[in-house]
Amino acid sequence: MTTTTYLSCAQTSKIVRASLKESFPGVKFSVKSSTYSGGASITVRWIDGPTSKQVDAVIGHLSGSYFDGMIDYKGSVHHMTTTADGFAKVSMGADFIHTAREYSDAAIERAIGAVFRRFAGNFERDGLACPTVEDYRAGRLWNLRLSGLHDWNGRNTQHLVDEAMHKHSFFGLNVRKSATAARYWITHDDGYSMAHGSGHTVAPRD
Repeated sequence: MTTTTYLSCAQTSKIVRASLKESFPGVKFSVKSSTYSGGASITVRWIDGPTSKQVDAVIGHLSGSYFDGMIDYKGSVHHMTTTADGFAKVSMGADFIHTAREYSDAAIERAIGAVFRRFAGNFERDGLACPTVEDYRAGRLWNLRLSGLHDWNGRNTQHLVDEAMHKHSFFGLNVRKSATAARYWITHDDGYSMAHGSGHTVAPRD
């Protein structure tokens, strides 16, 4: 009978920290674990550096659960890991890993400049100057809509700047593969969520 190793949330946090350090050398991450009635989670924060998509690609598979909002259901995700003897089942200690990327003034200014250059004609036609970092921080760009540009969904200049930041990494980022993260992989989930279903199958390993 195969036994399962149960990791605590703190132990899972150490795996997350090591994985991030290996994949994004030079980027400072805040990794905080939280336990509560019925579960535990990890919150990862950083400034500039990699995109949320890049970070999720490294540590997203280390979550022990998933949530299906369509049926208000929290399901289990099953993992395996490498050992000295081969492979073993492991239960990750955090139900969810939340990522939150923040931005420096320099990153915001760079994104604003990219938007202003891309839509220079629209700004000129509307008689608008290039927005400032202070405008962005104060939320004044939420009400700034360029004529002839925004669709019926109400996308505004704040959205354009956010998109410019979210899609790009900043300042000479060097991304590497994490040997620590690669030691853990998903085999399957509990199969109760039709929406989630195919998202957790046996993951390819490096």
